[in-house]
Amino acid sequence: MLSRVANSLYWLSRNAERAENNARILDVQLLQMIEASDEELVRDSDWKLIYEICASSEELNALKSQSDYNEDQLVSYLAVTEENPNSVANCVRTARENARVSRDHITDDYWKTWNRCYLALQDMDTRNCQTAEIRYFLDRVKNTSLTSQGIVEASMARGVEYQIIKIAKWLERAEKTARILNVVCERTYEQQLNAQTENYYYWLSALRMTNAYDAYLKANPPKMDPRAVLSFLIANKTFPRSIRYCLDHVREAIDELEEGKISHYSWELYAKLDQVRTEFEEVDLDELSTDGMLEFLNHFQDGCNEIGQLFSKTYYLIDPSVEEQGASQTQTQSMSAKGNASMKYKIEHTNIFEYETIVDQSMNSIRLKPRSDECQRLLSYRADITPASLTKEHIDIWGNNVETFFIAEHHRHLEVKTTSTVSIQKSPFIHRIDYSPEMEAIFHSKLFAEQYLAYLSNTAYTYLTPDHIGQVDGTLGEMINPVQYSIDVMNYLHDRFTYDGESTTVSTQAQESFELMKGVCQDITHVMLGILRAKNIPARYVSGYLYVGENSALVGDAASHAWVEVMVPGIGWVGLDPTNNVEALEHHIMVGVGRDYNDVSPVQGVYRGGSQSLDVKVSVSLLDQ
Repeated sequence: MLSRVANSLYWLSRNAERAENNARILDVQLLQMIEASDEELVRDSDWKLIYEICASSEELNALKSQSDYNEDQLVSYLAVTEENPNSVANCVRTARENARVSRDHITDDYWKTWNRCYLALQDMDTRNCQTAEIRYFLDRVKNTSLTSQGIVEASMARGVEYQIIKIAKWLERAEKTARILNVVCERTYEQQLNAQTENYYYWLSALRMTNAYDAYLKANPPKMDPRAVLSFLIANKTFPRSIRYCLDHVREAIDELEEGKISHYSWELYAKLDQVRTEFEEVDLDELSTDGMLEFLNHFQDGCNEIGQLFSKTYYLIDPSVEEQGASQTQTQSMSAKGNASMKYKIEHTNIFEYETIVDQSMNSIRLKPRSDECQRLLSYRADITPASLTKEHIDIWGNNVETFFIAEHHRHLEVKTTSTVSIQKSPFIHRIDYSPEMEAIFHSKLFAEQYLAYLSNTAYTYLTPDHIGQVDGTLGEMINPVQYSIDVMNYLHDRFTYDGESTTVSTQAQESFELMKGVCQDITHVMLGILRAKNIPARYVSGYLYVGENSALVGDAASHAWVEVMVPGIGWVGLDPTNNVEALEHHIMVGVGRDYNDVSPVQGVYRGGSQSLDVKVSVSLLDQ
């Protein structure tokens, strides 16, 4: 599976679980507010507990410092406020967005369940909600999460998608349980120091927050013994919300993904899982002092968090810019989830042909309909042709959408206007890919070469002479790592090529543009393809559009854009844009792929008549989600 797909499924599941956990915790607090309505000190202490679990003490103090502060604001902040990245509502939005962009890999029922919850949220006035309405919303979120988990168990094949969803759920659950126990243990320790008594009230809350109250009473005497509660929620092997149960199932699912083998890239993850499990076996919770218990829980929570980070690192699921910031766990989770959100674009592409004489008939084919794949989804498409004509659609050998149409009537003007709406999720970062021995073995295999033979052979458009390749070798040296070499070629061409729309034509070949070191995106792409294919790196031509926002240095939005995609073993096709020296991520909208421009030309055709002129207009605009 491509890492971008796994990334989407992972954050879908983590945010679904986080939405349920935070909804349950807040619902417990709302219930206890009713039970302790006249005990202001208890209520204030409860809010500190809840915010330390679901947010932070700093956020609580900031809300209380506002001049118009009231207790309803504390509820709204955790439940529906957009400013809180981990509010229940924002977790629902993120889960639903990731479900939307990964619909090809989940069941329709799973998607519909979260979409219905999201639509119900859209109908709420989140700025002016009453507590009763918030409680109804929290109940809906809990039921949605439980229903979606049932759908996963009942209808998903036990493949990679299933394992990623389950691992994310168990990691999120283990981290939240560890956090609850850590905070509750600290709070009860404070109570013991101040009042010289143990406060069983908080241990009851811990059981309710983890939905463990009924299961605990069936396994233990009806007494809130802190040691028994800790043992149940940490080490019980059969309760599905205990930390031991969650991490055991994470280990089993990773074994399924890796087929029981420990590789160079996964050994750290396995080692950390084994270390935590060993600590389970060695520690005797009944023998620990209160200080020892606090130290153990702090260390244990850090271990759970580290397992989640190692899993993300192992399978390329975290943006490194987020990881390097050293943010807190809550910040890292929310930023990573937000980073998954897709971009939505509207594209209008108009081709206007003016003929010198009357054309009595023409046969045309267009490749203007954007593709759908793991990171790009076509939401809507329309083609308007003047003079009016019916189109017939087919998929070509490269997987591109092709529409053909015939115009029999006389005309001197032909206009083809297409309007598309596309949603794009960020692709993997190619510069983060660790070129492993397994990748190298695949890259040099006969099967790999045969599979991508079409993208290893140069065409008239992409061929470069041995002298040209020698010039590149003189600067870049020998190709050892095809991933890094592809990035180096992109940098090499960007540094040497001058973007010039007047120096070449649509028929210019790579040899000529290499000599000129001038051209447009089509020319630079052809040259890069020639270099990569000369080194037996499968590479294909991509035609599409580029979104250029305000104050952007990107070039290529005036008409169709072109870039390169490289096949990385085990990862898939990854895009590089040599014109702009950037990776083709969420601003690049793919329409067609092929060996060169000739395979993906936007408009091709034959007609009977005089010469023609062509005017092309392209508009790419960012839409609100």
